[in-house]
Amino acid sequence: MSERGIFTLESSKSPVSEAFRTLRTNIQFSSIDKPIKSMAITSSGPGEGKSTVSVNIATTIAQSGKKVLLVDCDLRKPTLHKHFQMSSLK
Repeated sequence: MSERGIFTLESSKSPVSEAFRTLRTNIQFSSIDKPIKSMAITSSGPGEGKSTVSVNIATTIAQSGKKVLLVDCDLRKPTLHKHFQMSSLK
């Protein structure tokens, strides 16, 4: 498993990376008439992979040449900064 959870950067040829690229393509083609401008990744509980999925979808969208703004809205336990090895803005 990837230490930072960014599979699409660290092992771009892996089946997991290919699955995220397929997911990106499916999201993009789900609304052909009007491009998707925003999305939310959520689940019912902690530790279910929201951050990992968010980071990898954002990475694959950025790799396709689109601009991406990824916002960590978990005010109690933010984790996105860890994936990108950045300091938290506490």
